[in-house]
Amino acid sequence: MRAKIMLLSSSPQDEINAAYAERILADLSAAFDHTFSMRQEKIGKKSKAAFGEALTDKAVAACQDCQAIFVCDANAEGVQALYDAMNLPMLIRSFCVPEVLCGRHEKPVSLYVGSVFSLDEETLRQAIRSSFSLAQEMDVRLCHAAPTGKSQAEWTAAIRVQETAFPQVSADSLTAPEAIRGMITSPERMGLLLCPPYAGSIMLSAGTALCTHPNVIHDFAFDESIGVYGPLFPSGQQDVSPFAAALAIGKMLRCSLHLSKEAACLEAALSNVIIGGWETKEDGGALTGMDVIELIGEQIATAGELMTKAGID
Repeated sequence: MRAKIMLLSSSPQDEINAAYAERILADLSAAFDHTFSMRQEKIGKKSKAAFGEALTDKAVAACQDCQAIFVCDANAEGVQALYDAMNLPMLIRSFCVPEVLCGRHEKPVSLYVGSVFSLDEETLRQAIRSSFSLAQEMDVRLCHAAPTGKSQAEWTAAIRVQETAFPQVSADSLTAPEAIRGMITSPERMGLLLCPPYAGSIMLSAGTALCTHPNVIHDFAFDESIGVYGPLFPSGQQDVSPFAAALAIGKMLRCSLHLSKEAACLEAALSNVIIGGWETKEDGGALTGMDVIELIGEQIATAGELMTKAGID
């Protein structure tokens, strides 16, 4: 496969995080014989310092020429402008916690919260279709909290259309209090929670506060033509976990590049690194983020070779 991928960063620290993504994509392209052409542009602070604005028309045009975008912006100055420029319908935050990260008394969590950007008719239909597509791709339940007022009928009608188009997806209507209760008592059963703008901002904040594994949280927004993916910066931190970066790339592979085998390989590589004890080097020193990425790359190379020999598609 040939694909153009944009890497956006806002600061020198963000460049390190973007380098995680670049290295993972390079390892995957080598292991599975893809050609990923990776480009770089400025966003946020770097763009404002160079051009006086957080996102330039030139950067937007370059992004529109790509199949997917990976963004690292600790202050999120240009990210909403990017979503708007790409005409994306909603933000999705992933709180999914892999089983290998769970402690003795924890359960793996597959929780996504989707917040629709606008309730205008076209954005609403686009967001709901993307939600059903994601729920089917990830094999999770879809819950939705309908807006009140005149948009409620449009929301309900759009849900019914997609229920017909995606009969495999289980869609359940919840009130906002029921959704909050579910996030607290049984997040592992929530799947994808889709909300209108005002409720969505509350649910995103609630999920972020409740998540006990902030190093796996990542955001993405996608439609049929392009997607934007990036790790979430934990509150008060400028560093992103290599795990969050890797998981965001996994979503990119599945949702925008439609490379499910490669996504599964990356997820398995990440699990193997965690199980293998990634905390320290052989000499006892602490691993850096790039050390972890290199270990993931080694696992990708091994898995790719084995899958090729076995003829796994």
